[in-house]
Amino acid sequence: MGRRSPVALFVALWASQLGLWAAGRSKVNPRIITAPQGAREYVFPTSEKYPVFYHKENSSAIFVGGEGKLYYYDFATYETYTEDFPVIKGGQCMNSGGPEDNKNYLTLLGEDGNGMLVCGTGACSPTCWHWEQKKKGSPSDGRGIAPFSPDSNSLVVVDGHDIYSTIKKSQQNGKIPRFRRVRGGGELYTSDTVMQNPQFVKATTLRHEEPHQDKIYYFFREDNPDKSPEAPRNISRVAQLCKEDKGGTSSLSASKWTTFLKASLICVDPVTKGNFNWLQDVFFVPSSNWRDSKVYGLFTNTWGSSAVCVYSFGDIDNVFRTSKLKGYNGPNPDVKPGQCVSSGQHTPSETFKIADSHPEVEDRVEPIGPTKSPLFHNKHRYQKIGVHEVSAADGRRYNVLYLATDKGSIHKIVELPDGVQNIMELQVFPKKDSIQSMILDHQRAMLYVGSTYKVMEIPMDMCGVYRNNCESCLLARDPYCGWSDGRCQSVYRGRQLPEHHSCPFLSLLPQLSC
Repeated sequence: MGRRSPVALFVALWASQLGLWAAGRSKVNPRIITAPQGAREYVFPTSEKYPVFYHKENSSAIFVGGEGKLYYYDFATYETYTEDFPVIKGGQCMNSGGPEDNKNYLTLLGEDGNGMLVCGTGACSPTCWHWEQKKKGSPSDGRGIAPFSPDSNSLVVVDGHDIYSTIKKSQQNGKIPRFRRVRGGGELYTSDTVMQNPQFVKATTLRHEEPHQDKIYYFFREDNPDKSPEAPRNISRVAQLCKEDKGGTSSLSASKWTTFLKASLICVDPVTKGNFNWLQDVFFVPSSNWRDSKVYGLFTNTWGSSAVCVYSFGDIDNVFRTSKLKGYNGPNPDVKPGQCVSSGQHTPSETFKIADSHPEVEDRVEPIGPTKSPLFHNKHRYQKIGVHEVSAADGRRYNVLYLATDKGSIHKIVELPDGVQNIMELQVFPKKDSIQSMILDHQRAMLYVGSTYKVMEIPMDMCGVYRNNCESCLLARDPYCGWSDGRCQSVYRGRQLPEHHSCPFLSLLPQLSC
């Protein structure tokens, strides 16, 4: 057997180190507490009460929408400019309502062809613009895309030419939230009876093998119809819709989604029986096979503890396809409720009537894995989640979770085969300012974290926070970092480590199990 090269020895020891960590109990409290290293910041000209953020993958720039203004800042070139988006023609509520109603708060910055879609409240006259190459296009009607006033329960998904939204189109629409298709393919909305006081979290579209099978999935919380004292007040849900849904064939169903179904998301610790029923945020991890695409769900409970449960879209699809409808005991029609029909076809009226009166499936969506349990849970109260897949020095890929707390910090947690390690707490906003937004740039390995007065660009690796010796670097449990050229540095992008280094690996072997 030939002698192994120093690099091969490094990688083998690095891999064994990860295995030893994973074999132990998951550690959910941060091992290191530090300020971000190598971070850069952009402070807004004025504090913004309801900021929105847009960052294009693999760029160094950020857009921030505020009160009647769009801010641009490039962290690489330091270029910055501001564009005014005033109320058009006085709006519709200049002399009524509260002071916030009389302004144009930008509420949406999204991709729009080669440019960006900018929408705002417009003083009760929602308005949108196309923004491209520092030029603002003519204003257009933004009803259904922007709310009439700042609204925390707004959810908008821009998918090419299609736009889906939970925002009402008229101030007289009442208080029942709906999920709409407002652009592309004909306008549709959910029936008023299929959700009970929903609080929307996030939505995504998913391409299937056949275009007419493409789906929209959205995640939300709603009131529990079970009002018994021991029942949780909220239920976390996932809903499905077929993208090519044409609506119904009757006057009552022509403008309604006919493929809506919803299912419960379960996130329960089987050991403690702790139930995490309050869905806070989700993060989608795509795969080349849509069935293997994952949803990382962030949950809290009544006592303020948090849990992360991971689901596959294959499992979600299977629940919708195979489960009985809750409370329905009649025969199934030829076209089952929730089934996508061929392009250009309408869901039969009989199918729609059954699904509309029994929109929930009986089976529940459980987390992946043999134990169907949370990836982890702890007593920290998290509010936002992001996941970055890392190619580490041992040739394997690891998921690193970024979890924003309610105290202006972010926990960096690595997912290992048999557990998780909370390797770092980043104190992003020392004054414990609320984190309004957390955007991951996967290609550049950067975090963009926004508050009401600034946004920070933070490198994901930050290997310099570890003491500059080999032992501290290796025991940091950070898949971004490795010991090379006499220092702890980033090795996660598949770069080959140089042959020369000064780490006495063999003397560290007894300590690798700590």
